[in-house]
Amino acid sequence: MKSGGGKYYAIYLQVNLVNVLLYMVAYYALKHIQLPYFYNRDKVVSFGLSLLASSIVLYTIWRLAGIYWLDGLRGYAGRIPFMEFADYLIQTVQFYSPAMALLAWELHEERQQELKRIHQLEKEKITLEKEKITTELKFLKAQLNPHFLFNTLNNLYSFVVNGSPKAPDMILRLSGILDYVLYKSQNKEVSLKEEVTTIEHFLALEKIRYGDRLEINFVKEGNMLTPISPLILLSVVENAFKHGASGDIDSPKINIEIQAEKKSIHCTVWNTKSKYQGELNDAYKKGIGLSNIKKQLNLTYPEAYSIKIDDYKDTFQVAVSIQPTETIHQ
Repeated sequence: MKSGGGKYYAIYLQVNLVNVLLYMVAYYALKHIQLPYFYNRDKVVSFGLSLLASSIVLYTIWRLAGIYWLDGLRGYAGRIPFMEFADYLIQTVQFYSPAMALLAWELHEERQQELKRIHQLEKEKITLEKEKITTELKFLKAQLNPHFLFNTLNNLYSFVVNGSPKAPDMILRLSGILDYVLYKSQNKEVSLKEEVTTIEHFLALEKIRYGDRLEINFVKEGNMLTPISPLILLSVVENAFKHGASGDIDSPKINIEIQAEKKSIHCTVWNTKSKYQGELNDAYKKGIGLSNIKKQLNLTYPEAYSIKIDDYKDTFQVAVSIQPTETIHQ
């Protein structure tokens, strides 16, 4: 019995050794080649083709290892075809899921490091205001919750394994969000269209997560080419989901309206909220989400914005108006 168990664990160790090596190759290729040389340079088509090519190469290596080594150890020799499309999709998600998770974790770690740096600067009472504003804005722009990325990856893996037709759309939307948050958000301005597109990706993924119990209404009007500092509106929307779609709300509703009028941008986000008053809703009103949004508005649009919060028994609404100037602080 012990001998059989030892053999099983030896096989398991060898299989996972191959997996780990392929996961490492996928991670380093994505981080050091595909993202900086393609995504970061707006070569979206080239990035997509590079992902396709690398996934095929990784899968080919995986199958060759299976045919000449692992299949025989597991007793599958001659029973598994060289390449199956469904198996290719599953293995591709397995190859890149750890890489995506590590990138999300690195984003989280960067946020923590920036927070510590800001606190240190405040303690030392640094008088270089421009440096302080730049550092604080960099931290505040890193708003996307890493838990959202992990939850989305879990859903994506489940859909791919089960052959769901939603999987390709999820991959495209998640890659769009990562591109925006990791790279485009570092610009001092983006077009309102880019911010709205990212919000649409975010809403689509959250809709999949919560299912039919969540009702979302999203209206956008006006000139979508109006410039705006990135991630402000996305943060307002994300804040509503943190507290407006909690598990104790049977049928949560979130209404979002974005209007661009001449040189003004208006964003109103309304949502139902938890029926349990007290700690949860106090955190909602005074929490880090709204606090960071206000700080970023103060730093980016001083004296050129307004924010109004309406807190009722069963609903919560945040209305932000921005009057962009020709020069945005960065």
